[in-house]
Amino acid sequence: MLAWQRTVYICFFGAFLSALGLSQLAPLLPIYMNELGVTTTNETAYWSGLAMGITYLVVALVSPYWGRLADRKGRKISLLRASFGMMICNLLMCFVQSPLQLVFVRFIHGLVSGFFSASIILVASETPEEKTGWALSVLASSNLAGSLIGPLIGGYLADMFGVRFSFFIIACFLGAAFLLVFFFVHESFTPDPNKVAHNFKELRQQLPNFHELLIVAASTFIYALSLMSLQPIITVYLSEIVPPDTPQLALLAGLVFASTGFAQMLSSSYIGKWIDRIGPRPILIGSLIYVALVTIPQAYVTSALELGVLRFLTGLGLAGLLPSLNTYISTHAPKTVSGQVFSYTQTTQFLGYFLGSVGGALFMGQFGFTALFWASGLLFLANAVWVYFKLRL
Repeated sequence: MLAWQRTVYICFFGAFLSALGLSQLAPLLPIYMNELGVTTTNETAYWSGLAMGITYLVVALVSPYWGRLADRKGRKISLLRASFGMMICNLLMCFVQSPLQLVFVRFIHGLVSGFFSASIILVASETPEEKTGWALSVLASSNLAGSLIGPLIGGYLADMFGVRFSFFIIACFLGAAFLLVFFFVHESFTPDPNKVAHNFKELRQQLPNFHELLIVAASTFIYALSLMSLQPIITVYLSEIVPPDTPQLALLAGLVFASTGFAQMLSSSYIGKWIDRIGPRPILIGSLIYVALVTIPQAYVTSALELGVLRFLTGLGLAGLLPSLNTYISTHAPKTVSGQVFSYTQTTQFLGYFLGSVGGALFMGQFGFTALFWASGLLFLANAVWVYFKLRL
């Protein structure tokens, strides 16, 4: 096995374990908020969205710093820092006693996060250009699959042992990711500790395709905003459409989350090969249109099965979005500054995650679930039209 292939597969397992642990929180937050004293539906959605979103906001703010550090010190150290720091934060989450304390720990979580972001930079810099689409698709599949299968495991553990114990399991997963990277990841990139990081103006001058990369960054923001506006409220939405007192609601919500992850696992490698074959632009446009068309009908489901099927179909389309965007960046940005370029894109992505987490809950409270699904679907569709006319390369 070639060195770059080994790096891809190790980052795949590391990102999967990291996302698997982190994502257990998503369907458990509404239940955990009830344990912490929050009772009303709107307050539960608000605190859940804030606890999810604050991490993404902090990650958005610190990503440029971590990106510059990765270009100077190497990419592996970023993976170690992220996995170890997140492990400690998830141990702390076992002991919080109020929603505000949980939000504070999630704030600290954001300061040390970024395993998947660092993996993208490492894989993009180590992989031959003609294999970049496949490699980033595989990596994206591990992240989203872990993110969406994790809730299934989290729901099962919460039903069996309680929510707090599941956070201990999260810490174990992150510890495993740390050890995996520490012993098995080797990078060929030689960092220059004396290298002076470029400011944004200087970086722009080194990028001949700056305006196209700006469109990609904005599209990443729209993707994250639309996706995360739905994530924290799926459990709340499910509780509205299933019969009252449905047993094992956390496990049921986990199954709905997991259906999207399974779909991405099935389609990501295939879509990645098509990205390498025909380029990221047509795959990006097609995926955006497809996801828009399967998002809107979710506003009218009447059972958990219907919602699960549509979330599965959504996963088939999501498999083409981030890999297309990241492949475009990887093939249009010089590798010497790829860490900084990816870090700015990660900033827009996590800013979208934050605004989606908080804004989606507020939007739902004001206008209802139906309007939220329509807004998300139309935003994906508008993004497809924008990319079609503006992203020509």
